Amino acid sequence: MSEVIALLDLGSNALRLVLARIRPGRGFTILEEERVPTRLAGGGRGTLPEAAVRKTLRAIAAFVEPAQRRGIGGVIALATAAVREADNAEELLEPLRQRYHTDLRVLSGEEEARLGARAVLASLPIDTGVVVDLGGGSLQVTRVSDGEPGVGASLPLGAVRMTARFLRHDPPTSREVRALRREVRERADDVLPRAADGGPLVGLGGTIHALARIARGGGRGKRIHGARLALGEVMAIGEHLASLPLRRRRRVEGLKSDRADIVVAGAVIVDELMQLGGYERLVVCAHGVRYGTLVEETFGRMAPA
Repeated sequence: MSEVIALLDLGSNALRLVLARIRPGRGFTILEEERVPTRLAGGGRGTLPEAAVRKTLRAIAAFVEPAQRRGIGGVIALATAAVREADNAEELLEPLRQRYHTDLRVLSGEEEARLGARAVLASLPIDTGVVVDLGGGSLQVTRVSDGEPGVGASLPLGAVRMTARFLRHDPPTSREVRALRREVRERADDVLPRAADGGPLVGLGGTIHALARIARGGGRGKRIHGARLALGEVMAIGEHLASLPLRRRRRVEGLKSDRADIVVAGAVIVDELMQLGGYERLVVCAHGVRYGTLVEETFGRMAPA
């Protein structure tokens, strides 16, 4: 027996919409997947911009309502840092409850970390290491051991948030970049396990996917899942992006134009994490909390690796 569900990931930078067929205890298949840039974190900490809320609701209606007419088993909505920290979150969440009878999950930082780690364990041949999930509003850090996620930590180091706080000029000044680097080190120093503790560093999230695509010369057909990024590559790409004005960053091959304004901050965060932890390589995971949620919907919390 199987059922089709709609899964909505209300990210801080973009909305991801998925239709998936779940066969409980056996597996799942992603039938459709869309991404809509919304920038819910664009209003600063504590506020969802009204325009972003309207854009999110319109995109959800255009995706979910046709699927409901065809017949689906339910709608699951996952909300992350921007929504969980917003004083006006109900402007987005209440319409979802009323219109679609949504299974609405405002994820804690720890839950977000667990689901990202679950996606890594289910899709890559890794059972021990450190998972970092860099989003628009936050960074999740999780140690995994023997195929199970440990307790994750969530830090306010998202690419949208750090851009707004530190990178005011176009292109950013060296002083701004140095200040951002100090913030990352101060926040992550006591949280990030070191490479000497064993296992690789695995990264997921839009910034890390973008860095992998840029490193491989762009192109949609180029596989990034399981790719390895050297620290030297990350440093070189980050320095190049930081030297470009926004209008030129938008033309960088492999980089989505709607990410061009926040990618410098994201690259600095990744660079600093690798240096801080002593990691010479970063393994790229192309999946995230959506995939981790589908794994747990299919197999339960004790999902197989």
